[in-house]
Amino acid sequence: MLGYFLGKVIRYRLSVCVQNLSRAFPGFSYKEINDCTDEFYQNLARIGWEMLYPSKTTLKVGLATTHKIGQLSHRRRPTILLLGHFGNWEVLNQLPRFTDVPVKALYKPLKNNLADYLIRSRRTSYGLTLIRSGQALRAPLKDKTNNAIMLFIADQFPGSNNGISVNFLNQQTRMFSGAEQLARRLDAFVGYIELASKPNHTWEMNVQTICENASNTTEGYITRTYTKMLEESIHKAPAWWLWSHRRWK
Repeated sequence: MLGYFLGKVIRYRLSVCVQNLSRAFPGFSYKEINDCTDEFYQNLARIGWEMLYPSKTTLKVGLATTHKIGQLSHRRRPTILLLGHFGNWEVLNQLPRFTDVPVKALYKPLKNNLADYLIRSRRTSYGLTLIRSGQALRAPLKDKTNNAIMLFIADQFPGSNNGISVNFLNQQTRMFSGAEQLARRLDAFVGYIELASKPNHTWEMNVQTICENASNTTEGYITRTYTKMLEESIHKAPAWWLWSHRRWK
């Protein structure tokens, strides 16, 4: 019902969604674009509900990923995990429940103090540590020997003169490369997080390896590999990506 209200009544960024989908999937028929748009708004409504009721939302970690996280916890080097605005990324605040190493994520403070406090409280309720976005590079570099897991949402628009240019969803796209720069300086393990929707407001997290030692990669490899993995996730379940975002400016 809420999804219908968002898409059909207030038409929240409807033109942006349709334009983004049409450019990303030029082979889609009008009906396929319309069906995917409707499904996107239903999914957006579910994510909104889960953000309002986080205690009713559950993170599940796949068996192979549980094993991988266990291996990474014994290393004395950082782990950088990249993800996109795909599925309910907020549920990853529960990741500290599955590991004994610190889990950190970037955070951009909100101007409204009350809203900022509420969101920070929710995101840190399971032990997640928040790093202000302005300290994204400085803070981890101060402790190169730590084995923390750092989460980066890396599909934002970085600005027309920032990041690197990649082919993403059928168009040239500037992609954020700060996480790659940090990973190469720290010689981190880098992985890609895919979230899969499950019944009863459950999300399953799986990690695909991008590289074991970032310092051994060539410039641009990590960002381009991440982009390809994210694109594959979107092709499998297109309605779970955030199509209302003005990604191409």
